Amino acid sequence: MGIIDQKSDVFGNIAAARVLSEGLPDLNSLTSSFPSINNDGDSVAFLVDLLKSLIGLEDLREVIVDTLSFNLDEMEEKIKTVMKQSLKELVNCGVDPSIPAYIKSSGVGIVTEVNKIDFFDVLKTNPTTTEGAFIYTDTTANPLTNSTDYNTFLYGTIQNEGVPETWGNSPSIFDIRFDSVNVDPTPNNTLTFNANSDFDNKKLTEFNNTFIDSIDLFDAKNLLNGILDAIFGSISVQLNKTTKQLTKEEQIKDIIKSIINADDDDVIDDSFFTFTNEEIATQEESATLRQKGIKVIESCGRLPVSISPNTIVNINNEISGATTSQEQKVAIDNAISNASSEIGGQASSSKDTHTLELNFIENLIENLITSIVSFILSPKIISIFLINYKIVYGPNETYTNAIDFMKQNKNLIKVVADTIRNEIVEILLTKALKEITILVGVSQGEIQKEKGKAKVAQILSLVGVPQEVIRMIQGL
Repeated sequence: MGIIDQKSDVFGNIAAARVLSEGLPDLNSLTSSFPSINNDGDSVAFLVDLLKSLIGLEDLREVIVDTLSFNLDEMEEKIKTVMKQSLKELVNCGVDPSIPAYIKSSGVGIVTEVNKIDFFDVLKTNPTTTEGAFIYTDTTANPLTNSTDYNTFLYGTIQNEGVPETWGNSPSIFDIRFDSVNVDPTPNNTLTFNANSDFDNKKLTEFNNTFIDSIDLFDAKNLLNGILDAIFGSISVQLNKTTKQLTKEEQIKDIIKSIINADDDDVIDDSFFTFTNEEIATQEESATLRQKGIKVIESCGRLPVSISPNTIVNINNEISGATTSQEQKVAIDNAISNASSEIGGQASSSKDTHTLELNFIENLIENLITSIVSFILSPKIISIFLINYKIVYGPNETYTNAIDFMKQNKNLIKVVADTIRNEIVEILLTKALKEITILVGVSQGEIQKEKGKAKVAQILSLVGVPQEVIRMIQGL
């Protein structure tokens, strides 16, 4: 039996069990209700469709709420472990080298243009603005170089031109200086990285690991912002991103999806980083829609939907105000509910309302992995990988852009993507198995109940009880 037939069989069996246990109508068109049937490699999409066949919209939303509320810390620790291992493999070659002399506090340091670590122009947005709150954390630090968010710290460093600023506390890790003008041939708008004197006599692996432990990869608020932006362009509109920038982001999303859905024995070659004309056209169309802040949903027609800027601000304020995991869960649940209601309110009929709300929840789950992997491409991560890359290949070597970074670090991207995918799959699968167990128990109970009724009816008919009475006893 082929994979499409196997998937259809799964959904068919679930539908039959639900008819038996709940009296629900069977599904008329499996492939239209569950598009993942025709998508061989996407395990997340298949599990989302599986949950659609088992639970309602509210329960499906709970999956994304619980993930953002309770699972991010565990994911972050696993991703950090992967990054440490990747850096170790990049520079060690069987030994643990010392920090090179030119990177130490007394050396010339490593010089790089800002745009070589800031692929998405994050550092062009002021953290203290309304828009800045969407993409930074700890933006109230005064000065900004005291922020616990590395990206906010870097922005503050850029504002203090020519002044070395120190990242890290007990121990200090980096001394970083911004220069807008340099002597030729050194380009302008550069950051110079030196290891702080605390690390002058330490090994490179300890330096790398200490830096990775000093940063927070993501938090629930920024991650939800990233997901909403990936779907609707809600943040991109506020940041005035160009179509060219958004097209590049769509290409990165497609690369991540291809890597996620690759089989374990697939070789991640150059084909994962190139696109057909048809794919480019689709990416450009998606970029154009995101620049307008809308997503087109196929329902009874093509319906454009959006989320208002005020909703994004309210989401950020509510989540930022949460101080415990439980408060954060309530805030995230309210945020998603309000966004879902706003989207559903743009429908022209009650049927479209349900379609829009369900599509929104599905998109949240499906964009969760790509959004997390995209966070790896932020300045806080690119900084340490660029430094190690220059140590191995030479101070003048660099990455062209985000796609070039992914291509040259494809094993890292693959391992990170697989780590996140497996975490999400485990969450979805646990929920699905729980619901399947309940459904099987109920349906088996109904089978035994019907067998009992038939036995009673047979005995009663033998003793002459009228058929009308027997039907009443059977509940027919």
